[in-house]
Amino acid sequence: MYQHRFYRESIPSAFRLEIAYQESDLLICSDKPIDKESAFAAAKKYHRQIETYTKINPAFLNSLSPLRQDKTGAPIVQDMLAACALTGIGPFASVAGAIAMYVGAEVFNAAGELIVENGGDIFLKINEDKKLAVYLGEHFREQTIYLKIKKRAQPFGIASSSAYIGHSLNFGKADLVTVVADDAILADGFATALSNTVKTPEDIPAVIERAKASGCISGLLIAVAGRIALWGEMEIDGR
Repeated sequence: MYQHRFYRESIPSAFRLEIAYQESDLLICSDKPIDKESAFAAAKKYHRQIETYTKINPAFLNSLSPLRQDKTGAPIVQDMLAACALTGIGPFASVAGAIAMYVGAEVFNAAGELIVENGGDIFLKINEDKKLAVYLGEHFREQTIYLKIKKRAQPFGIASSSAYIGHSLNFGKADLVTVVADDAILADGFATALSNTVKTPEDIPAVIERAKASGCISGLLIAVAGRIALWGEMEIDGR
């Protein structure tokens, strides 16, 4: 079912395009034009690589726990399997981030700055700090806040997971968990994995400790039961 992504209307960009293929609904923002046909072809290619693997290995689609690495899979499949070994959940939890990251890498050289967003899971290659709007949900008086996202020399990823927003499977009670990680696949997987463990504000310290120990997470936001916690490279932008 299509959902109007209202937050996209506030994203400033010199060039932007939207492409949709199967479950992916991608927004691509850049400082230079991106060929739409090439971006669509990339999304289609990576979806088909994942589909081909799931037909041979159905557990890749359905498993809620990590699976063994498999060198017969396409690189996107191998990256998802590697991520689930770190996150402790099934590989398909990171599929949206994987598509965003691989499409971003495909059109990487066409732009100096590039953001690929796939349902809230984001691949970023940015040369200056950005302001990111995040929706906390109806349990907060200030439902939307803005985060300052610091530039990096290399591409990275941001993803969010919620027990109340969206249709993804979630076993926690967090209004929102947002993760900044080394890449979009890890961000997507860890956002789900960490969100699953947040039931009350008392869970926040343990979740932050897990993020610290991951070795790949650099920023974390947890919103639950009216409380907001920030760790690492995560800063509320009040402008």
